[in-house]
Amino acid sequence: MQKNISEFLGTLSTLFGGILWGFSGVCGQYLFEQKNISPDWLVPYRLFLAGTVLVVYFMISNPKLAFKPIRDTKLLLELMIYAFFGLLMTQYTYFCAIELSNAAVATVIQYSAPAMILAVVCLMDRRFPKQNELIALILAILGVFLLATHGDFNTLAIGGKALVYALISATGIVIYSLVPTRLNKKYPVALNLGWGMVIAGAALALITKPWSLDGVSDTDGFLAFLSVITLGTIFAFSFYMVGVKTIGASKASMIACIEPVSAAIFGYFWLKTEFVLLDFIGFVFIISCILILSKKEKAR
Repeated sequence: MQKNISEFLGTLSTLFGGILWGFSGVCGQYLFEQKNISPDWLVPYRLFLAGTVLVVYFMISNPKLAFKPIRDTKLLLELMIYAFFGLLMTQYTYFCAIELSNAAVATVIQYSAPAMILAVVCLMDRRFPKQNELIALILAILGVFLLATHGDFNTLAIGGKALVYALISATGIVIYSLVPTRLNKKYPVALNLGWGMVIAGAALALITKPWSLDGVSDTDGFLAFLSVITLGTIFAFSFYMVGVKTIGASKASMIACIEPVSAAIFGYFWLKTEFVLLDFIGFVFIISCILILSKKEKAR
């Protein structure tokens, strides 16, 4: 009985995490479309402020551990790659893709990352994909193709830049999923995420100089911005990690597929984002790819 309750709460927690991630993307879309905010302003603040909250949490709860990741000279390069080519590249290009298309499409294309990770693993292991893996790869490619072209090779349904940004964002997920292996074994994932975000946010701020750009100037804009940082970063990640701890990574990753669905629903009802049938087929193909890979991982 207690185990069933624990699994139910873990499932619910993961579900909330995925929904909040989707909502965060739509909040970004709202800021871009209706408040004239740019990713150059939003992303550095999102990374730096959310990362600072996570680091401060560890400074209070475990001060001896809080600064160890940035003092670990053996793993410092891994942390920097994780911060710059993982978190910074993923977040910046993801919100650029949202600005140029919409949150649902950008999120779904970003979800092609598991297929990319599979392709990288196959190359590293010098082997061909297995049958289920090959089906997952084909579904991911077809899904991205349908979202990008609506089935017509001669036209793009979304802008070329938006497609490139979304695919770069997915590549960033591959990097931050595979690179910080030793770092995450040695220190808490949330602490590494916090420092990675602080480093990435500070570096991006030096480039984009967000303090010189127009930011939010009214209550609605501030609430959307605050939602991106708190609900879409800190709470979403915390809920997801509780789910991973309770029900396992494989099941949690499957449930987290609610994120692009959440982005589509919030985008449709809140921002009146329009979709066509081929968009939904593309959504289904990419989410099916993730489910196949998650089941394969669970079977190991």
